[in-house]
Amino acid sequence: MRTDLKQLMDALGVGYILTPYATCPWSAYDGEKGITASAEVRMNNDGTEVEAELQFMYDAPVDGKFMEQMIWICFKPIVAGQWSPVALRIKGKDETGSVYDWEKKSCNLFLACVSDLKMDIVPDFDVLLDREMGGGERWQDARQGGGSKSPKIKPQALLGMKNGRGF
Repeated sequence: MRTDLKQLMDALGVGYILTPYATCPWSAYDGEKGITASAEVRMNNDGTEVEAELQFMYDAPVDGKFMEQMIWICFKPIVAGQWSPVALRIKGKDETGSVYDWEKKSCNLFLACVSDLKMDIVPDFDVLLDREMGGGERWQDARQGGGSKSPKIKPQALLGMKNGRGF
């Protein structure tokens, strides 16, 4: 995925072009669950890097954590003003290149989270993760299986092929 800065900002839900040191934040709080969701898109000081991040902060710690980074995406200009994601972490795990079309899917996931935050809803991250990062395309990972170069052959299915039960 290569795109200009304006299209990148639109894909992340910002709607305007960030300048160096600029940030675009969103947040929502769910009192019943005790979760504050905070997302932001920010540009570094010299305009050569953009980061998009979503964090959950818990009123009561979950597994000893008060805060959890749900998604973090780093974008850099590749050639002639075209920006592209170069790194992706989901729940602290490096997912860069682990899913087919991860560049576009990670932007769609972040935008889905931001859309919920704009409506003052804490996003259900796991549901959005399955919806946006899963799929039926080729070259899939452990989330949806598929894409294996060595098919699993069951020997019992091959027995009796010459008796007309084969092809």
